[in-house]
Amino acid sequence: MNKILRYVLLVGIFIIPFIPFVISSTMFFPFITGKNFLFRILVELLVAGWAILTLFDKAYRPKFSWLLVSVLSFVGIIAIADIFGANPFKSFWSNFERMEGLITLLHLLGYFIVAGMVLNTEKLWNWFWNTTVAVSAIIGIYGVLQLAGKATINQGGVRLDATLGNASYLAIYMLFHIFITVFLLVRWRGVSWIRYIYGAVIILQLVILYFTATRGALIGIVGGMILATLLITIFEKERKIVRKISVSILAFLIVSTGIFIFVNDTNFVKKSDTLNRLSSISMEDGSTRFTIWGMALEGLKERPILGWGQENFNFVFNKYYKPSLYAQEQWFDRVHNVVFDWLIAGGILGFLAYIAIPIFMLYYLWRRLEINLSVTEKSIFTGLLAGYFFHNMFVFDNIISYILFFSVAAYIYTHSTFRSDLNEDKSKRSYGFKRVAIPGIIVAMIFSLYFFNIKGILTAKAIIKSISPQAEGIDANIKSFEKAISYGVVGKQEVVEQMVTIALRSRSEGGDIGIQTKFFELANKEMKALIEEVPDDARLRIFYGAFLSQFNLHNEALPHLKKAVELSPDKQTIRFELGTAYLNLGEPDKALKIFKDAYELEPNFKDAEIIYRTGAIYAGKEDEINSLIGPISDEDRIDGRIINAYTRAGRVNDVVRSWEISVEKNPENPQFHVSLAAAYLQVGRRQEAVAEIQKAIDLDPNFKEQGDFFIREIRAGRNP
Repeated sequence: MNKILRYVLLVGIFIIPFIPFVISSTMFFPFITGKNFLFRILVELLVAGWAILTLFDKAYRPKFSWLLVSVLSFVGIIAIADIFGANPFKSFWSNFERMEGLITLLHLLGYFIVAGMVLNTEKLWNWFWNTTVAVSAIIGIYGVLQLAGKATINQGGVRLDATLGNASYLAIYMLFHIFITVFLLVRWRGVSWIRYIYGAVIILQLVILYFTATRGALIGIVGGMILATLLITIFEKERKIVRKISVSILAFLIVSTGIFIFVNDTNFVKKSDTLNRLSSISMEDGSTRFTIWGMALEGLKERPILGWGQENFNFVFNKYYKPSLYAQEQWFDRVHNVVFDWLIAGGILGFLAYIAIPIFMLYYLWRRLEINLSVTEKSIFTGLLAGYFFHNMFVFDNIISYILFFSVAAYIYTHSTFRSDLNEDKSKRSYGFKRVAIPGIIVAMIFSLYFFNIKGILTAKAIIKSISPQAEGIDANIKSFEKAISYGVVGKQEVVEQMVTIALRSRSEGGDIGIQTKFFELANKEMKALIEEVPDDARLRIFYGAFLSQFNLHNEALPHLKKAVELSPDKQTIRFELGTAYLNLGEPDKALKIFKDAYELEPNFKDAEIIYRTGAIYAGKEDEINSLIGPISDEDRIDGRIINAYTRAGRVNDVVRSWEISVEKNPENPQFHVSLAAAYLQVGRRQEAVAEIQKAIDLDPNFKEQGDFFIREIRAGRNP
């Protein structure tokens, strides 16, 4: 029985390196969900099997190690932070886009313990590392196919992403495997040709990492290699040839870095996507990140001990939003810095618990391992950890990088020095206890498989079905939405937001009124419920307010838009929505005041200036704004929002002038000629209207039939 359980556990553990291959096109966020659900299912099966095995064999029970204590403390403190955080539900479940949260930490903890106790020999770990390196080589080959144009780059552009769907995810995956492969190469003692295979794999991994053009990972690999070779140079006394190679690599890295800094403005660098991205690193280029880190610091000051809980940086981002970020993503959910991410998620206690994990990893690695790793091997793992943290200073983890990090942690835990007195089986569990415990473990496993995975998988599949055309008609889409929301687990907010999006699309496309009504009622009901659960989420408030406004329910939208401004007072886009609601309610003076406040938050924001000017046009106070910020430019006059404001204000001569300028600047655009013709008709300049339509026909022969009809109608004295 013990042997069977042990082999089953080994099979499960050895499946985990293959998770990066999984792409689930039938689920929402196909590159994220399939990998995460497979990992969770495997871990739950592994934990159940391991728990049963520990009943029969005390050798597999957890043994004391400060590394184990640090991991348990980290998960425990973050759990408390999540419970008392801003949104406990999301802190636990996360969402489909990230799939992190407490549920992921619990599974990583389970994986860490099982791998650390089941892979209990160096031979097993050697097989594990070789397996994951082999997988990385296959993924590297797929990356080469992308580079050659034989396979599609999933995220678009030129940055390789292989089967991970994101260049930065692929980059950190390759960074880990470069160091692991070097580790295997250094310790190999068999036939020499194997070393050439390892060397070829390392070159492949480096090439793929380079063409991900991920600056954090590239800095990480250089920084990690410099640290590793420096340690070998200083401390390696026995293997002189390895020391000489390290000195050469160290010198090469330092010289290459210096040369790159010297030539970073040359055409050679500018023509390379990767080198150009690296050369663009500067204080100015990093100003956005520094601003966001400053916002995170403000959030930490508000909740210093336990932070805001996982997945709750959006509350901090909205509350302490800086107007200078107007050109950036408006809904950051990560700080993009491992230090601040965990300070926000778990406060000072959570961060200290997190940083204790690599500290104890290094402590055991260099001081208290049961196996005799060489200085070179220790240095390689140290460089790996350094490169990993260099990378995470600018981005964030994903399930694959988490798995690799906890795999390394489990490896060190396996070989930690244990206190033997805690290894003794003092309980002498009876057969009766085992008869009760085993069914309990199996029942708990079945429950977890359904509750933590099956319901989430069904939700992810239902979302895809609900947003895709169905042969049974629109009622099938609505039923799919209702089914997706009924599971009540991960992705609840994403389901509701998709409902709103489909409802708005149905309205904008002029769909059947009955269909519009069904979608509206469903989305409205679920948005209300979601806001009742999380009343202080500015994103939900603005999303709901904009939704109601699109259905002309401006009075109902107003309280939510006001609350959104209260929750995020310096975010201009929220003020724009509130001002627009007042315009739709026929209160242009209130709208103008709001638009003015938004403009004054950051005068360099061009959209804010345009919207401020449109508000002045609606309020009939354009002279007032001209005296404050100057008259409108020709470039701004042709903005669609300005033209629409002139039209709604009945200022037809200004509409004509705007379209004339548009045609002057873009004479080859047939639609501009048609719009100018329509404006001419409004002021009675019928012959000029005919001339503009004729120009549109000349530019676009496909418009001839419709254009000739317009010309006949105009010459007949009618306005088509």
